[in-house]
Order: sequence, then C-alpha cells, then structure tokens
Amino acid sequence: MFDLFRSREKSVRLLLGILLGLVALAMVITLVPSYGSLGGAQQDPSVIAEIGDTKITASDVRQVLARELKSQQVPKGLESVYLRPLITQMVNERALALYAAERGFHVTDEELAKTIRQLLPMLYENGKFIGKEAYASVVERLNLTIPQFESDVRKQMLASRLESLVLEGVIVTPAEIEEAFRRAKEKIKVSYFSINSDQFRAKSAPTQAEVLEHFNKSRSIYSVPEKRALTVYSITEDRIAATLTVKDSDIERAYASNLDRFRTPERVRVRHILLKTQDKPASEVAAIQKKAEDLLKQVKSGADFAQLATKNSEDPGSAAKGGDLDWVTRGQTVPEFEQSAFSLKVGEISNLVKTLYGFHILKVEAKEDTRVRPLAEVKEELRKELLKGEVFNKMQTVADQIRAALVKSPAEAEQLAKSNGISPVRVDKAGRNDPIPEVGVQESFSQAVFSLPKNGVTPVITIGTNKLVFAQVAEIFPEHPAEFADVENEVRQQLQSVKGMQLVNDLIASLESKAKAGADFAALAKEAGAAIKTSSLVERTGSIEGFGLASSAEEVFKKKPGEIVGPIRSGPNVFFMRLDEKVPADLTELAAQRDILLNDLKNRRARDRRALFIDGVIQKLVKEKKVKIYEDSIDRLIAAYRG
Repeated sequence: MFDLFRSREKSVRLLLGILLGLVALAMVITLVPSYGSLGGAQQDPSVIAEIGDTKITASDVRQVLARELKSQQVPKGLESVYLRPLITQMVNERALALYAAERGFHVTDEELAKTIRQLLPMLYENGKFIGKEAYASVVERLNLTIPQFESDVRKQMLASRLESLVLEGVIVTPAEIEEAFRRAKEKIKVSYFSINSDQFRAKSAPTQAEVLEHFNKSRSIYSVPEKRALTVYSITEDRIAATLTVKDSDIERAYASNLDRFRTPERVRVRHILLKTQDKPASEVAAIQKKAEDLLKQVKSGADFAQLATKNSEDPGSAAKGGDLDWVTRGQTVPEFEQSAFSLKVGEISNLVKTLYGFHILKVEAKEDTRVRPLAEVKEELRKELLKGEVFNKMQTVADQIRAALVKSPAEAEQLAKSNGISPVRVDKAGRNDPIPEVGVQESFSQAVFSLPKNGVTPVITIGTNKLVFAQVAEIFPEHPAEFADVENEVRQQLQSVKGMQLVNDLIASLESKAKAGADFAALAKEAGAAIKTSSLVERTGSIEGFGLASSAEEVFKKKPGEIVGPIRSGPNVFFMRLDEKVPADLTELAAQRDILLNDLKNRRARDRRALFIDGVIQKLVKEKKVKIYEDSIDRLIAAYRG
C-alpha cells in the first residue's frame, strides 16, 4: 500500500496519511475479539442497520431489491442469496459517505445537478431541463421520490470521492509489468498420467471373513439408531378441492365487488429492434445509427421484422422472441419509447427512436383501449381463485379436526379422514433422516416425530405450498447395539474404502520416491497401470485435457524440462507430470500488451486496497458506535425471502 504516498501534492499526501492511519488503527481493532461483533441493543426489529443518524430498514432493503429484480441484476428466486451482499453494499455506501462528511468532504448543489444530468440525460432537450414533472416520473420508476434519489446520489458521490482519494497514486513498476507478462505468456508442454482412487476401491473388495473380523474388532462403534413406526395423515389441495364446488352466484358477487381489478389500462403489444449506444464510446454512435437506418429501410421494404430482431437486436430480454415485448402500458418504458409506441397504428413501423439505451425500431402488433373485462372472460379465473380460498380454509379446518380426533381415538380420526377423501399412510420403521411417504425428508417433521412419546401426535406441519401433514407415533424402537446382519453392508463399504485408500497411498508414496530418485517416467506410469498423455503447449490460463487449468500445476512451471512433479491432487484423481518443453514469453510482444497489463494490475491492486479501506472504515465506525448492524433483523429478512 505504501506506493500510495508517492502522490506529488503535499496536502494530498498529508490527508492520505491521516486517512490510512485511521484505517490502520481500525484494522488493528479488528484483531481484538471484543470489537469483532457488529451492532448492539435494538428497539425496532424492522431496522437492519444504523449509520450515524440514518437507518436502513427492511422496507429500504426491499425497495432496493425490487429495483434490482426489475432491472434483472438479481435473478428471480435467488433473492435470499443476494440479500446479504446487497445489505453490505448499502451499509458500506452510507458509512463511507458519513466518514467523508466528517472529514470535510461535501457535494455542492451545482455538482449534484451535473451528476444527475449525466445519470439522467433524457431529462434534457437541447441542453435545457424539461421539467420537474418529468424528473419525478423518471425517478418514480425507481420506486423513489426526488429527495430520496438526490440523497442517494449525494451519498454515492461522497463515497466515490473518498474512494478515489484512497486509490490515488496506485503504482505499478515496469518490472512488475514484465513479470506479469512473462507469467501470462510463458508456455509449457507436459506428459502426464493419473491415478483414480475409485479404481483402487473397486479392486479392494474384502472377503466375507475380513468383513466379519472387522465388525468383531469394532463392534462397539456400530449401533442401530432409534426408529419409529408412524401413521401419517396428509391433507392436499387436490383432495380437498374434489369435495368442494363454487356457486355461480358467488362468482357473480366476487366479480361485481372487484370491477376495478378487471379494468385493463390502455396498452399496446410491441416488437422492437434495439441497437445499443449506452456505455459505448461517442465515436461509435454514428456507425450504430447508420446500421439502425439500414435495418429501418429493410423493415419498411417488407423484410420480416421478427427475423431481423432475432439477428440484430441487442435487447437480451426480447431478441430471442423476435423482439416481442408483449403488452406494454403507459409508465412501463422510457418516455421516448412510450410516445412512439402509443402513437403508432396497428401494423405500423416507427422511424428511429432514440432513448438513453440506443436506437429503437418499433412495430405495433395490437392495441387495446381501457376496458372492463366481461364476466364471461374472467369467470373461470374467479372460480379457481374462490375455490383456492375455500380449499385453503377447509384444509386448515379438516387438518385440525382430524388431528383433534386422533388425539382421542385413532379409529374416529380414520373415519373422519375417509369422509374427506384422505387415507392415512402406515410407516413401519423410520429413522430420523429417512424419507417418509407424503413428506419426504423434512427436518421440522422429523424433529416433531422424534420428540414425542408413543401415541403422541405432531402439530400440523406445512409441506411446500399445498400440503398439510401430521403423524401419530405408533411404536418406538430404541437405539441398540447392532448385530452383524444389521450393518454388514455398511461395514463392507467402510472396509473397502480403507483398503482402497491404503493401496492408493502406498502406490503414490512409491511413485513419489522413485520420481525423486530419477526413475524413468514411462516406468512410473507402467507401475501405476496408467496411460501417458501429452498436452499441447499451454499458458497458465489454458486447459490440460482431463486435468483442468494449467495454473493448477503451478509447480511444473518452475521446473526444468525432464523434471517430474507429483503427486498433484485434482478431485478423485492424483496426477504425475513431467515437463517436456518450456517456451518463455516473447518479450517483443510486451509493448503491445503493456497498457492492458498495467490497467489489469492497477485494477487488481485498487480492488484490494478499496476492500481493505472500506473494512477499516466500517470497523472504526462500529467501534465509535456510529455504525450498528443488526444480524437478527438481517437473518429474519433473509428467512422471509427464503420462505
């Protein structure tokens, strides 16, 4: 990190020294156990974290996550996986902004306006602001108000300035660039063979006598775990639905009381072709526009729009569907796109439409005015919804009734179940981790079953989204010492694994010893019963067939031709390699690669430094009680999405 102090400005060096000194102190603090936990007492369970005077609530996190889902930055269904990194990012951003503000950094209104203009260029026409109403409309699509948006931008600007200062002066020496080039372009060619431990396991099948002997020597470690006999009751949607009907009069009442729900807004069905200009150099825009104009001429001349969209559109969400965006309502797209889409007639093709994303060509497939969908159109939809509501309520009622009867009389419970189309399932013997009919392997069910005495009944437990189950313990079979017949297969497999591993280890030790003594590589392969393969010349980033990335054999790059390296473990295989040829990097190519290598090295060094700095800032603010992170609230939020 010390090349940071090579900054030429004395004031910058002084400020960097102060900042990094504080961070270094914070990093020392992280080594003291008493400062290792984040947070403290919490009054409001909806609060995720506190940074200075501001709070991050569960609602704030949900809003940000909703935006990430909408922009497809977070895959649908993986919300619980992305939540913690998202929260960390929100905390870091606010903490850096607080840290920067405390040290005199600030953002003027003029600087804020300039940044917003860069972020939202669609708000300006010919250099003039188009109005606060349009501004509010754009920001509203981000689920934010203008004050919230501007506050977030200020925080990001403060954090960015602080980070830029910390990262200033990252130095990479010419020697480091040359070494990186040598490593990247150096090539090796190897001969190699592998030993698969599974093959030796197959060759190590023990005799019946060996299995019995092993069992007798280790009898005390083998036991048969506790098992239980059960009667399982399962209440599912389909079984209950078969006993219910929905009257037409109920459907009509539901329709009449929910007319607004069936009111569809004005909408258009649109295809489009997008050629992106976003995140591309200004020098390329003219060429992109020329290509867009050529495509427009083709579609205006009768070319198949869907085929052209599939081949040329850069919208990943619609290109594969021939550019089809399905139905679009007002407020769903950027203003320029919306204006064009709703002004076109059915079958009509637009001129080029320029948005912040690039150049679009639109074709309207269909249009619908605002209307109320008639009862006949939504009748089946309503019937299913009403039935589902009744089914859910009845599932709960039936489950509670049968369970209550089961506590009193199994015969009475069985009769009640039968009248509702439910047949109990008998399970003779089930262990804690055994799959149960109608349930599968379900931890909460297993815990409930194994916490009960004989004849005890579990609570009603939800399985998935459409099943309720409960069970009665019919018999308990306690854990007991195993007889040979109970565990013969288990003992056999264990002994076979032990014998196979011993054979492999003995062989590897023999090969390693002989390799160090200068044995012939072909003789080593013959002893292992393995075929020798030869790679092509590969760089570290290249792959060796059956082995993987050449970088995983780093030790081989350090050897001289003819030298042997092994054992190298990769998955179930163990490899021995001989270096056959080494081709050094061609330094005449270094000049052409220098800028790329320089940027790569600087970026990696900057990432490391940034992570170190942010961690130090967070820990310092935690120690000063200016940052509090509530893990219980985070866990609850993640659990809610996981559920």
